[in-house]
Amino acid sequence: MLREMKYSDVLKTCFILALVLVLGMAGWVCQAAPKPKAAVNQEQKSEGFRQLFAAVFSRWDRNQDGKLDLKEINTVIEDPQVHGNESAVAAVLRRRLQPDEVDGTKSLTLAQVLALAGDPQLQGIVTRHARHIQTINHSLFLSSDPNLATFHQGGMGDCYLLAVIGAFVCHHPQAVRAMIRSQMGGGFEVQFGNGRQVSVKPMTDAELLMGATESSDHGIWLSVLEKSYAQVNKQAREAKAGHEIEADEAVVTDLIGHGGYYGPVIALLTGHQATGAPMGRWLKDDPGTGVQKTHELLARLTSEHRLMAAITRKDKTLPKGIPHGHVFAVLDYNASRRMVRMFNPWGNHVKPAGLPGLVNGYPTEHGMFEVPIGDFPQIFAGLTYETDKPVKH
Repeated sequence: MLREMKYSDVLKTCFILALVLVLGMAGWVCQAAPKPKAAVNQEQKSEGFRQLFAAVFSRWDRNQDGKLDLKEINTVIEDPQVHGNESAVAAVLRRRLQPDEVDGTKSLTLAQVLALAGDPQLQGIVTRHARHIQTINHSLFLSSDPNLATFHQGGMGDCYLLAVIGAFVCHHPQAVRAMIRSQMGGGFEVQFGNGRQVSVKPMTDAELLMGATESSDHGIWLSVLEKSYAQVNKQAREAKAGHEIEADEAVVTDLIGHGGYYGPVIALLTGHQATGAPMGRWLKDDPGTGVQKTHELLARLTSEHRLMAAITRKDKTLPKGIPHGHVFAVLDYNASRRMVRMFNPWGNHVKPAGLPGLVNGYPTEHGMFEVPIGDFPQIFAGLTYETDKPVKH
């Protein structure tokens, strides 16, 4: 049949077949290729944030002076009716206000708030906060709680508190569950080991964002303990000042989030006095004897199940992954292996880039790692621990 066709007809037929083949392949390629994502219009996104920030500014500026001050933001932070996106905005704006700094920002104008709303980086933080709120399990305890593997300090500077709580969890997990009771209306009653009893109001979304990191794999017990300790500190400040601190004058982060002493936390949780060991002086007087003294002390305290915490040195270079001036829990000491088991309340993970030790750091999972007793006094400046003496009332 092809011999009967003209040469032009053959070329025409070949062209048609080729065109069909190309179009077929093109259709297959189009079906296989992913559809391009719609481009994000940043200006539209920013406008949405500006509208949200403007709306909350109008409601939160209670005295209508055109500014959001600390008291007004604190009122929002502690309001259980504020949820979701608005809680995320409140937490972000609260971190912009610095009540303890001489030159800190004490208030925000509408123009400043709208400028923040247009910042893509801040938009991302608000978005992540709002999504994170949805993942929080608001139960007090889950069946696996309390668990150091789900323990994370969060953004507050309260390592002195959480390190001791971490040690308490390690030695007395059931006591943690027994010391917190849910109350009608969503609040809590906390009974500390020294006999102190504290009533805690319901946790708000903003408070859960600003304290210990919460999620779906554990309850909010740690945030409740943070808030209860803030209540203890508030009462101590009131007793010293001779007048009450109004609810809108300070939130949890103001009361406990700027560092503190961990000896009083040990006494509060256990009902026993705390004392310290001068490891730095021991090491300075005689390195060999100092290490041996530390070995003997840790062996005794571990056998007695005493709470222990240590703060890192500020005067020398520390191993990778271990920050200066940070408080760690001492969970255990294996005297035969001469290894100290530590806990960083950050709940972090570290994989040393080289041999573990004073330079590269130590393998860390969920904040837990081991340090040789010879390294311990070189990293930590002092050890504070629970004694067998009852606290004085």
